[in-house]
Amino acid sequence: MKTTPKRIHSIKMNKWPILSGTVVLFLFATAWSCNYKIKNKEPKESSDINTEVQKEVRIAAYRTLNAWLDQGIEGIQFLQSSEWKIGDRIFLNSSNNKGFLLLLNQDKVPQAELDYVQVLYAVKEGEKWDIYLASLPNIIIPRKKENGMYIRNSFGQLAAVGEREIHRYLRKGDETNNDKGINNEFNEDLKKNKRLFLSKRIKKPSS
Repeated sequence: MKTTPKRIHSIKMNKWPILSGTVVLFLFATAWSCNYKIKNKEPKESSDINTEVQKEVRIAAYRTLNAWLDQGIEGIQFLQSSEWKIGDRIFLNSSNNKGFLLLLNQDKVPQAELDYVQVLYAVKEGEKWDIYLASLPNIIIPRKKENGMYIRNSFGQLAAVGEREIHRYLRKGDETNNDKGINNEFNEDLKKNKRLFLSKRIKKPSS
């Protein structure tokens, strides 16, 4: 059985009161359904959701993660033993230059008890989208067990969980749009954590 990715234990989430620590969500529990009866309105999205920008962000995320895998970045190698994809939904600010997105991660091991949703952050600097992973929340989602076998959560189920958590986080900000919650995430700590993340690489076997 695959061990929990090392990065989960090192995440700092002080700016995410909803997701303080690694969040374990029981997708199939009755309490889960009750907890997500949303009484408050969701914050409004940008008046014009730019689908072309969302496409750019997703392409940048795929390219970045695959490059990190090829470069041997230690904190991303767990994807080698996973089925994964970038979620379709991108949570952009009104300027369409910063936002949250989701990395949906299904463990390939049949006996695995958990799947994961990793929150990513995207920033457009110049003409390029930069992707951040280190220090952002990771959501752990237990699998349902049937007839002694653990049933993998679908990408749709994982995406729904991640999107609800981001909505819960953003609802604590400005009621008119998502700008405050999204823009405040981009700071020196985020940049520093990315530099540290990129500095740790797996050792290549001696030839």
